[in-house]
Amino acid sequence: MAQTSVITTRLDTNLTRMERMVERNIARAEKNAERADQETHDLKKHMGELGNRLGTIVEDMIVPSIRRIAREELNCGAEKLFLPRATATRADGRRREFDALYVGEKAILLNESKATVRPEYAKEFVEFLQSGEFSQYFPEYLGKTVVPVFSSINIPDDTVTYLTRNKIYAVGMGDEEMAILNKAEVDAARN
Repeated sequence: MAQTSVITTRLDTNLTRMERMVERNIARAEKNAERADQETHDLKKHMGELGNRLGTIVEDMIVPSIRRIAREELNCGAEKLFLPRATATRADGRRREFDALYVGEKAILLNESKATVRPEYAKEFVEFLQSGEFSQYFPEYLGKTVVPVFSSINIPDDTVTYLTRNKIYAVGMGDEEMAILNKAEVDAARN
């Protein structure tokens, strides 16, 4: 009987130790999971910030060329107003950022820039233009010719084709500077 009591006591002691060890391991695992969640959150935030900075860098590279292209190649006329990263608000309170808006004597150039080109970005720009929403953001330019430009450092051929079908100029890196990749085709379609 005494031996059974000793064995029971040892088993109880061992079970208690094992329970504490399991509890500590669970606590460590929970702490590691929380740390991993926080690190994942921080990484996603950092990646978003890098993406935003990359977008800004691309816009900074493209925007100076937009002024030249508007005046010299797309016949928008002398510059009356140039707004890089313009934010406009509609009468209903909705706000939208525009990457560049060149208001010339003859026409308005509306530029959409992307660091990375995806088909859905081009599609969204086409849909925006077709919706007529531009005049809701800029009613003062109602009736003026809007020259749409979609720009990036590198625009895939299939996206250039899509933009051309929709009469939108594609501006990308040429041999030495930003250049219109589909000027002749869009000119022909717009006239």
